[in-house]
Amino acid sequence: MARAIFKRYKFFLMAVILVQEEPRGPSMLIELPVAANGLNKIPFPDIDVLKNDTDQVVVIKAMRLITPQVLVGPIILAGTNAPVTELQKMVMVLYSEGWEKGEYIPLLTMNDMEEPGQATPFRRHATRFADWKKVSWTKSYFQFANGQVSAGAPYVVLIDVEYQRFDSAGNELKGTAK
Repeated sequence: MARAIFKRYKFFLMAVILVQEEPRGPSMLIELPVAANGLNKIPFPDIDVLKNDTDQVVVIKAMRLITPQVLVGPIILAGTNAPVTELQKMVMVLYSEGWEKGEYIPLLTMNDMEEPGQATPFRRHATRFADWKKVSWTKSYFQFANGQVSAGAPYVVLIDVEYQRFDSAGNELKGTAK
C-alpha cells in the first residue's frame, strides 16, 4: 500500500512541475535608435528573422520593454538605453495582417519587470499578443505623445520580442536562419 501511495505522490509532483505558465520561446532583442532630439516618430528596423515571406510566417507571441534598470545599453548599437522619462512619452503602433492592429500602445505598459527601489510602472506579465502574424515592421513605429518630442538623445529603445516561425505547410521552424 505504501508503494502505491508513493507512486501516486511521485506522479503528483510531476504534474505540478508540468503545470506552469507558457515557457519562454524564441526571442529577439530589437534596438530602436533615437539619434536626434525633436523626433516625433521612430521606425522599427527591418528584421529578417521576424519578416514574413513566401517561405515563412512569423507569429508574435509577446513583447516586453527592457528598461535601463535591466540593461543599461544596447548590445549592437552604441549609446545608452532610453531613460524612463523618455519612455513615459512613447507609444507603439504595430501593423499586423495589413492593418494597424496595435494602435498607440503606451510603452511603459510593456514593462513586466519590477525594479527594486524604482517608481517605474510595471505589469506582472509580458504583454502577450493573440498570435499576431504578418507584422509589418517597416510600417510599425514608436511615436511620442501629442506635444512631446524626444529629448536627451541619442539613446536606444530596447524591446524583447517572443515569436514563432512556421513554414508554408504550417510546420514550426526552429532556429534563426532563413
